[in-house]
Amino acid sequence: MADPLNVLLCWESIETNSWNPVLADFLRRAGLVVTEAHDLDAVRSLDPSDFDVCLPRFRVSAAHMTSLDEALVESGVPMLNSRDTRWRCENKALAHLAFEAHGIAQPPSFVWSADGVRDRQVEWQGETLLKPLYGSRGSGIEICGSLTEALERAAGRREDLLLQQMIWPARCWRIAVGQTAGVIDPYWRRPPADDQRVLSISSGSRIDRSGYSQRLGDVALAMLAAVDGDILAVDILETEDAVYALEINHNFDAHGGDAPAAGAFLQEIQRAARVPVG
Repeated sequence: MADPLNVLLCWESIETNSWNPVLADFLRRAGLVVTEAHDLDAVRSLDPSDFDVCLPRFRVSAAHMTSLDEALVESGVPMLNSRDTRWRCENKALAHLAFEAHGIAQPPSFVWSADGVRDRQVEWQGETLLKPLYGSRGSGIEICGSLTEALERAAGRREDLLLQQMIWPARCWRIAVGQTAGVIDPYWRRPPADDQRVLSISSGSRIDRSGYSQRLGDVALAMLAAVDGDILAVDILETEDAVYALEINHNFDAHGGDAPAAGAFLQEIQRAARVPVG
């Protein structure tokens, strides 16, 4: 009998309502040996050669995880989602450039820096979204009535932002997707009220798993490939006529679909460790 796979799972100890302990428990019950680490000292106390795969499930932009991340990269342990992939997930501008390079449709957008400078000249009519440039879990998002109003608001916020054309009405889908597992437990966020358009579970949106179609899966797989990811969760906007790439996330929660999501991680771990899947 082959030895069980050894997995190093790194995540932030300050992460609230983290799904990572659920994932660790599932993998252990599946027969894997899982070691959890939260800081550089913990990683340095370990022998990298003991591990078959690393799961770096923390913010690349978190200063207290930077040295840990560097140690993981230098260790040479195979990762699910490289640092480059994870950085593209967190910096919306890099994700959007990757989507553009791969011909994936997305709403028009540009970056507005904290210094009050935009990175390109793009114009549109109608409502405009302001989003923090770096991952925000739904916080800091505003809807303005026009691009002109959005630019005025952006100047007042004095932070790095993504300005994006608002496309509505639409469904906002969250679809986990893996290189081996394919599409995993797709759902969309049903708003708590008709006038609510900034959709997140924390703000009262409900999960609805009905209405999935292959055109959504095709875009999800394309988004995964665009950032060279292993297993990620993508946000997709669907209208009657089109499907648009929005964002992509590497440290995602399952929101009730624990078994499908954790099972997909198991498949991707086995692939990364080059273990045949029975």
